[in-house]
Amino acid sequence: MWRFLTNHAHVLVCIAADPTARLRDIAESVGVTERTATQLVKDLEQAGYLTKTRTGRRNHYEVHDELPLRHARHRHHTVGELIRFLQAPTGA
Repeated sequence: MWRFLTNHAHVLVCIAADPTARLRDIAESVGVTERTATQLVKDLEQAGYLTKTRTGRRNHYEVHDELPLRHARHRHHTVGELIRFLQAPTGA
């Protein structure tokens, strides 16, 4: 089975919708293990698309939606554009 979007994109959309989401919840939403979700978040942090801040016992994430998409054919679009498109209500 293949999909149009990567798990990295799904994680970004999930975090954009809930910046205080637990890794367990992100993993469940994306359909991956918690360990995989941890690695996906780490990848996004290292690439500069996310910043993680510890607040008490929870993490708070900030998505840097002004950054361009990584693929050369789509660098003229931002992460924020992708997130807004994927979060748009059905029929919009």
